[in-house]
Amino acid sequence: MSEPPAGPPTEAPDEAAGSDPAGTASETPWRRLDARMLLVNPLETLIRALPAVIAIVLARATSESDDRWELLAVPVILAFGALRWLTTRYRIDHGQIELRRGVLTKQTTTARLDKVRAVDLTAKVYHRLLGLTKVEISTGSSAKERIVLDSLRLADGRRLRAELLHRIDSRVLDLPPPTGPSVGGPAVGGPAVGGPAVGGPAVGGPAVGDPATTATAPPAPDAGDEVLVRLDPRWVRYAPLTLTGLASAAAVVGFALQALRTVGDESRTIVSGARRVRELAIWVDVVAALAVVSLLAVVAYVLTFWGFRLTRNRLGSFHTRRGLLTSRETSIDHGRVRGLRLDEPLGLRLAGGRRLKVVTTGLGDERGGSDWLCPPAPRDVVTLLARRISDDEDAVEAPVVPHGPAARRRRLTRALVAVPVVAAGVWAVVSLLDSTPWLWLAVPVVALAAVALGVDRYAGLGHLVTPRHLVTRWGSLDRRRVLLRRDGVIGWTVRRSFFQRRAGVATLVATTAAGSQHYDVVDLELERAYALLREVDRSLADEFA
Repeated sequence: MSEPPAGPPTEAPDEAAGSDPAGTASETPWRRLDARMLLVNPLETLIRALPAVIAIVLARATSESDDRWELLAVPVILAFGALRWLTTRYRIDHGQIELRRGVLTKQTTTARLDKVRAVDLTAKVYHRLLGLTKVEISTGSSAKERIVLDSLRLADGRRLRAELLHRIDSRVLDLPPPTGPSVGGPAVGGPAVGGPAVGGPAVGGPAVGDPATTATAPPAPDAGDEVLVRLDPRWVRYAPLTLTGLASAAAVVGFALQALRTVGDESRTIVSGARRVRELAIWVDVVAALAVVSLLAVVAYVLTFWGFRLTRNRLGSFHTRRGLLTSRETSIDHGRVRGLRLDEPLGLRLAGGRRLKVVTTGLGDERGGSDWLCPPAPRDVVTLLARRISDDEDAVEAPVVPHGPAARRRRLTRALVAVPVVAAGVWAVVSLLDSTPWLWLAVPVVALAAVALGVDRYAGLGHLVTPRHLVTRWGSLDRRRVLLRRDGVIGWTVRRSFFQRRAGVATLVATTAAGSQHYDVVDLELERAYALLREVDRSLADEFA
């Protein structure tokens, strides 16, 4: 049975914080954040106030006053950090986590443990230097559905994660495996995908019930975990081939070039550089921009995914670690997983690469990449990983069912809309300047590109039904293949726009509590849409009869 979306944690006045649902006083002690947060809090406050600090410094540079009134902010920041540490406490009691905080307005936030979707451990450079981490406890997909504990010792954060996700004392790791098949399929005792394991045991730790593994002699936090994949440094070659990496890096390069071209007379060095940029041939600018964009994309890849490792523990939950400067550990309860998403942006696809993300409750797109199961990597590596996790080879690799001539016509028609727009723009420019007839060459080039795009979009469109998954695929420049668990679908919608009605097609929308909340099977013939609905979920299909 699928579960309804979780609501945000409950906030109550401090007077109700100590109340016991059973009517008796709770004996569970409150825990404090680590005292070293008194060093972290002023630093983070300074970083957030950096624009104001810069403005004050610039103002001071032109001021004749010797009064340093801004220094009064230092003791205020330190005092606020001390009060925050003194007034912030948390505990796990009566099947829920409680967080009590507040300097002026005191609040107690509670969340049931069975509503915890994922736990993130994030450590920036200064956290790592102090041996601390920030714990983010997610009970839903929005920022309001999250409890944040900043800062805890790394070991304490990992213990808390085990308590929240598995409702066990993390010191007792010698537990029997869960009954029944795991969501991700049976554990595979083979080698990790992407190269040999580094930094400790991967698969094949002490057997369940082994006397060497007891509560009095706890193993390492990841002992016995199955390593599914770890980063191969050679995968960095895929960094410039993703749309996200290129867009981010191109924005930085474009801003820098524009600044050089438009700078005034403030600096002779900058003016000289701007003059040289203006004198370069256009092809030199393009080559230089591509080189810098690629370099920045590689740097971003290294910073984000360095040390990436995906493991699956004895209870079936997934755990990722990644990051060079800012390290991040994400744990996802296996019971919340509703499927997988295989991404193939055009550049990555042409280079034989893929990337893998998880479709699960409690992780939204704004979480900054918590849903990564594998960074851009060779296609064979990602495909093998998806097969091991989903335990459904057909859903990962089998050809999808095409959607027919009407869907093909719609893709070609929508792609060719750009051709008359470009033709009108070229006509306007040629008419005004009367000296650039070569611009007409852009029209056939755009037409050929539009046809190729339409054909490729149709080639990427399709669906598939397996005993466990509904598979939907779409896109060209950013192609995606989603493996959605059939038991994770909580509702259906048959949607038809005006143009779809004229073409005789419809979009079948599968609603779920995970991922983007809905996944579409686009431009199916109407009869086939209802047939697909009956095939996947006959009980809900009766509502559309």
